[in-house]
Amino acid sequence: MRQRVQTGFAVCLGLAFAWVLGAAPAAAVDCNARWLGETEAAICQDAQLARTEEQVVRRVASLARRLSFGQYLGLRYWHALWGDERSRCSLERSCLTVSYRAQIRFLDRLQQCLDTSQQRRGCFRSTLNVEREALRR
Repeated sequence: MRQRVQTGFAVCLGLAFAWVLGAAPAAAVDCNARWLGETEAAICQDAQLARTEEQVVRRVASLARRLSFGQYLGLRYWHALWGDERSRCSLERSCLTVSYRAQIRFLDRLQQCLDTSQQRRGCFRSTLNVEREALRR
């Protein structure tokens, strides 16, 4: 019995440690990285896109601190999907601009959902589901 308790405690401690280490959303594009893809290079070469990328990453980090663990994972999943979508733009600045605008609109809706909704969990879930469906198209 004692072994089970210790094992359960170790598992919980490990999960908590992993959650703390992974608490920060993906960082903005590292323009000093040795191997950048086309999209990342285009973002680094355009000051406005680089600022927008940094702004979006800060907003995601700010929202992530206000979420439960499950909601946080949903936001991370959405952010990863958005990164895949962004990479499809390649070097096309107009595509990147439209993509960033869509992401900022989503973050605005999510912020409003968290600030005003009494049914925060349901609002968050429906906001993420609508955005996931939009990304799949």
